[in-house]
Amino acid sequence: MSVQGSAVRTVWDPAGPEGLPFGSNSMQHGTAVFEGIRCYPTERGRAVFRLDDHLRRLLGSARQLGVPHDYDLPRLRERVLAAADADGPDESYLRPVLYTPEGRLGVDLGRFRFVLAVEVYSTASADTGVGALPPGVRLTVSPWRRPAATSFPPQVKATGTYAVSALARTAAAAAGFDDAIQLDPVSGRVAEATVANVFVVRDGRLLTPWLSDSLLAGITRDTVLVLARRLGIDVVEGPVEVGDLHRAQEVFLTGTAAELVPATEIDGHGTDPAGPVFRAVAEAFRDTVRGRRFRDLGWLTRTSEPHQAARI
Repeated sequence: MSVQGSAVRTVWDPAGPEGLPFGSNSMQHGTAVFEGIRCYPTERGRAVFRLDDHLRRLLGSARQLGVPHDYDLPRLRERVLAAADADGPDESYLRPVLYTPEGRLGVDLGRFRFVLAVEVYSTASADTGVGALPPGVRLTVSPWRRPAATSFPPQVKATGTYAVSALARTAAAAAGFDDAIQLDPVSGRVAEATVANVFVVRDGRLLTPWLSDSLLAGITRDTVLVLARRLGIDVVEGPVEVGDLHRAQEVFLTGTAAELVPATEIDGHGTDPAGPVFRAVAEAFRDTVRGRRFRDLGWLTRTSEPHQAARI
């Protein structure tokens, strides 16, 4: 899967201006909070994957950052589904953003009014993003670590904190790698990639860093954990050392935009991009997001019935 460079359209809240002024607080200080959400074609029409989970996280980000706004879950759901259901691609990437258009300086966010915009991006894939970068990605461990949880809460998706990811990713690309693995600033253990969670396979066991090591509780990460357990795979959330990456048979990344992407190497240590655990989880993921398996999980919401939040 690839998300194309510019949005197909942006749906602005009537309560705010159309556009983000250059002098706005969110532009100048990175104070917007956001989500990335996927919409997929299914046999019953277009559906948004794990919509309410994403929107609850958006509300949680706003609450932790102290962002004042007038949205609750039903209102956010209606706005996002309306944006997804408008004329456009069957498969899309949605980015709802709570931002302030106000241009006053200062970092006391309680003084500002935040409104919603939803960007809609086209996605290009044969079926899903599984293996979208054949034969996989080359990773390096970055010297730039994640912010400590005592400096900024890792569960808040704020635009400003992505400068940390950009720093690590840009340096990795300059060194010839596709992405970087960032470490916890205190323990030195594996946290996450720049915009994705990390999974490691050793001896058939699927291991991912526990949340106490300064990483985002990714929704795709949780999806993989649930699906892997349903497939009977031994799953462990725990400490992951850099040495575990080097000794792994398989390593893959997960995220809403990237979906599931296998690694071919970590700093010269080779891994299998088509290993059995990755292939099994990837197939289950591909079928689940399109409503072909595990419908009982209730993860798909039809775009055509925003008021009822109809499940597939």
